[in-house]
Amino acid sequence: MDIPQISFPNTDKEFINNPYPYLKELREKSPLHLDVESGLVLITHFDDVKNVQKSKNFSSSEPENYEKKEATIVDKKDYEFFWKTEEFNLLNLEGTIHSELRGLVAKAFSNRQVQELRPFMERKSKELLEKVNRDSFDLLADYAQPYSISVIGELLGVPEEDYDKFLYWSHAIVKMYDLKVSDESALEAENAAKEFYIYMNNLIDSKNADPQNDMISRLSQVSENDQKLTRDQIICTVILLLNAGHEATVNTIGNSIVALNQNDIETKDLHKKFEIKDIIEELIRWDSPLQFFQRWVVEDTELSGYELPRNSKVAILLGSANRDNLAFSEAEKVDFERENLSHTSFGGGVHFCLGAHLARLELEVSFQNLFNYDIQLLANPERTGAFGIRGFKNILVKI
Repeated sequence: MDIPQISFPNTDKEFINNPYPYLKELREKSPLHLDVESGLVLITHFDDVKNVQKSKNFSSSEPENYEKKEATIVDKKDYEFFWKTEEFNLLNLEGTIHSELRGLVAKAFSNRQVQELRPFMERKSKELLEKVNRDSFDLLADYAQPYSISVIGELLGVPEEDYDKFLYWSHAIVKMYDLKVSDESALEAENAAKEFYIYMNNLIDSKNADPQNDMISRLSQVSENDQKLTRDQIICTVILLLNAGHEATVNTIGNSIVALNQNDIETKDLHKKFEIKDIIEELIRWDSPLQFFQRWVVEDTELSGYELPRNSKVAILLGSANRDNLAFSEAEKVDFERENLSHTSFGGGVHFCLGAHLARLELEVSFQNLFNYDIQLLANPERTGAFGIRGFKNILVKI
């Protein structure tokens, strides 16, 4: 049985603004679709996405003998410094190297160490909200971005005067993670990655000379069975935390406040009406900050009745899976009392998000403070234009 072919509209402005009606059409027509533009098999159903996240038949690492078919997509390996910051990214690794690296990183990134950041998060969140012009401010630029980058900076041990650099580098580098990347965006990402790589080398040197109670110091010192992290492994881990942690948190805050307004749900005292943890998981499900991941097929396999040959490439559509009515009753509805909170946005299996505990704590503290206010949109916010990392350019609100 042939997989239905489509031309995925991931650059269409109307689709970017609200992809969910189109994704619903895809799910209802077929669980799998072949995008003729990218050569990717798009996986739309919740159960299939979960299967791919957990199955050993699918890999995050590109097979050595993989032959590219998609001529329209930027080959990220053509960009030296971007690749240097990606080579040991845990999301791209499999097997022994993944488990060993993840084990070392986890020792330097425990739940206890994350919980120690709670007082800092609470102070920063309140401080930022006290500073805003309550009649009109940008929820992202004036609150979510400085809040999140401060938390990441505090965790890593980055000097506060360098937070703006980290913010720019993150924004530039994540442009490489979409389905299609322009030459201009790829060059900007490469230049940002080079600046970041040089900066991190110098910062690691200073931490080695004078270790502190921060994650970069711990990453530089952690060991297991006489194994230590290499310098490049530390740098790749930091960029992962910066991009995945910062961008996802900022976009979750923004997407969530917009979602509540669009669904006529009052923000004030919301955390007193429902469990804060349920609010977080439901809002992430309803408008996921990350819409897809790519995987390679390791062995010939079958998925929902379709054959996927070895070395073919798939994209699991997280946002589509999270709106699947087969998994979530009335999936289009925001429901803070739903029984199934098992969305796909934090991944699964060996690639379950290593920083999920940090993201959840950041969101918990942030929402508990934001929900002390009635937050209202002053204008319809504009999306960034990216499909993969879903967020807004700015969100003008009053409280």
